[in-house]
Amino acid sequence: MRLILFLIALIGLRDTHAQVMISGQILPAKPGRSLVLNVPFDCWLYEPNSQEIVSDSQGRFFVQLAVRQPQIIFLTYAGKRLYLYVEPGKKLSIQSDDSLKTIRFGGSLGKQNQFRQQLGLTFAALGKPTWNDSLSKPDQILADLQKAQQSARLKLKRTPFKPSPAFLRMIQADVNYFAASTLWDLIWRNGVWTQANKSRYGRDEWRQALKQAHQAITLSNAEALTSYHYQIVIAYYPRYLQHLAATKDEFGLIAEAIFKKPFAQINQEVRQKGERYWTYSALNYGLTGHSLERAIASFLTNGIYQGDLAYQQEAYQDFMNRFPDSPYRPYVQEVMKPYLISLAKTKTDLVDVHFVPNSQQILTVDSLVAAHRGRVIYVDMWGTWCGPCRQEFSFNQALKDRFKGKPVDFVYIAVEHSPNPEKHWQKTVAFYGLTGYHILAGKELEQNLRKLYAQNDTLQFPSYILVDKSGKIVTLHGKRPSDKAALYEQIEQLL
Repeated sequence: MRLILFLIALIGLRDTHAQVMISGQILPAKPGRSLVLNVPFDCWLYEPNSQEIVSDSQGRFFVQLAVRQPQIIFLTYAGKRLYLYVEPGKKLSIQSDDSLKTIRFGGSLGKQNQFRQQLGLTFAALGKPTWNDSLSKPDQILADLQKAQQSARLKLKRTPFKPSPAFLRMIQADVNYFAASTLWDLIWRNGVWTQANKSRYGRDEWRQALKQAHQAITLSNAEALTSYHYQIVIAYYPRYLQHLAATKDEFGLIAEAIFKKPFAQINQEVRQKGERYWTYSALNYGLTGHSLERAIASFLTNGIYQGDLAYQQEAYQDFMNRFPDSPYRPYVQEVMKPYLISLAKTKTDLVDVHFVPNSQQILTVDSLVAAHRGRVIYVDMWGTWCGPCRQEFSFNQALKDRFKGKPVDFVYIAVEHSPNPEKHWQKTVAFYGLTGYHILAGKELEQNLRKLYAQNDTLQFPSYILVDKSGKIVTLHGKRPSDKAALYEQIEQLL
């Protein structure tokens, strides 16, 4: 339901924005090729902003997209993503082979995208990488990135056309912030700050490279707001502050500088208000002016898109008070509407949403199943803290429509460890409009679930249990709602 409301809000915005026209052809021609275009608010791709188009018998495609300003949009085809420059009221044509190795751009945005392609930015690169992601030393990778930046700056001086000020600002910023942005991408891909680090080098080496890269850039830069690589750097800035610390004592000093409070008090506040309170505070600490305004707008939109609602209401009120004339205000207000509506709802307003009374007293899955005997049960185990769990909720309506009127019950078991679990749990259920039966797991039920999975596997989130009409657990590894047909078949076999 949240997704439906959000899409309605976005559609309502289309009339207020100019259109960019995207057309093209992929050869050799094969009808039915699927391309996905995404108009992001910042650097992150979220499905609600995506539009799928299908090529015709000649391999041609056409679409009009609503854009608010010069920006980068994403085109995904055959597992590859293109980063395309667009402006309101302009046209872009794309001619490509099936592998996307040979691409020609045309239309009023052709020269801009052709130049970006020459630099490598069409694929979020600058030239060809000269390093190995996992084997090369971080400081050597940074040195190679800086050489690529210098080469790109020389090419910028010889632009084969007269660029618009908006395009020039964006591409200069993309080049200037490319090294820091790419380091973050490599750190994420290698899992450097996880137990499964693929890099030959550890956190200390990557930390030093990050420091050097950030020393070379200006964090608050109103001229760089539309740059994809600048947006990446800003998005990771709160994490950068965390990664700067090599020890707990160092982290304590950084935290005290941000919050201007003793670390013990900070720790307690973050536990109560959630990780996003840290993120919000870090943005306010490190950014100023238009950069801060844009970063908070992104914080709010990402909270809604991700369904990560901790500190969302407080941040929204702060944004509205501090930036009454913000150009992002209308968009943020539209994005926030479903959330604000959900906050105003009471339990009686939530049709077909059943919070099971005294659910924390349920001790075992067997006792839970007994109340639904004679019906197939699809159990969704999730938590408000679990991003993949929340992502699956957007596929729930199609699942429930498929089995409407059939003896299938949808049961949600939430596992929460926050200081105020019931509040976060109920807020999230209301936001997504999750029809079905809702249980907040107590310690005993959580232990029972972990024992069930311990026989063959470990309990992961999200996980899905299928129970037949007799109350027998058929599988602890049911398909996800996003698996669609595969899950539908699993359920139909039990009816």
